[in-house]
Order: sequence, then structure tokens, then C-alpha cells
Amino acid sequence: MSRLPFEEGSFDLIWSEGAIYIIGFRQGLTCWRRFLSPNGYIAVTEPCWLKKEIPDEARRNWAEYPAMTTIEDTRRIIADCRMREVGSFVLPESSWWDEYYFPMEVKLKTLRSKHASQPNAITQIEEAQLEIDIYRKYPEVFGYVFFVMQLSD
Repeated sequence: MSRLPFEEGSFDLIWSEGAIYIIGFRQGLTCWRRFLSPNGYIAVTEPCWLKKEIPDEARRNWAEYPAMTTIEDTRRIIADCRMREVGSFVLPESSWWDEYYFPMEVKLKTLRSKHASQPNAITQIEEAQLEIDIYRKYPEVFGYVFFVMQLSD
């Protein structure tokens, strides 16, 4: 994601939902901005803490992404990367439940039965279930925020 084979200035818009975290929000903006045409846009979703007080259980769930921060700090990163926020919103809980977590839970039940004798598979299934359980317990603490940004210089 940081070594893309495109010419500088070749895009009016870069759109990345649920993926910029792979290289990190700051690094993604830093790397990708060179591919934008003048006044180009970047639209991404980024996981953010929605509250200042974060329960340990929720923080442990996101330990693989230590760069996760608050919406306010994410806005500072946007400005540091010489981008201007055009707009943002927190994805609604229904975005998670309707098309992702509810169908996943149904599939996990099937997979538990099918792979009951395979410890590694059960471990993966339980990790997926834990993600669902943590979101069910703390939907007000974390979520994905959709940001639209424009080059500011």
C-alpha cells in the first residue's frame, strides 16, 4: 500500500474503506497524497475511539492497531499531512450489525459444528466471536469514522 505503481497526480479521488489502517492513517495519507491531482480528495474509514475513557477489554481488542486514536487526534493528523477535512461521520451501528456482524454470527455457528475437532479453527472462530461480543458491549466506545479530505496546498 505504500509502494503503489501510479504516476504522481493521477487521481482526483482515492477511496479506501476499512484498509488504510494496514499501513497506518498518517502513513497512508503521507504516501497517497502524491497520487492526487491538484485539489484531489481522499475518502477513508478509520477506526477511532469515540470516548476518552476506554475500558481495558475494548483496548485489548484493538491492541493490533496501537495507532488508533480519537476523532480529534485523527483530525490533527489530517492537518499535519497537509489535508483539509471536508466532512466526516461515525458509521452507524447498523452498518456493523446488518451486513457484517449478524451474518458473521450465523456463519460462526455453522463453522463451530463443522470444525469442532480442529483446535486451530475453533481458536479463529472464537476470536471472530470475541470481536462481535466486544462491539456488542462497547458500541459507544469505538467505531469507524468516514473522513473525506482534500489537499490543502
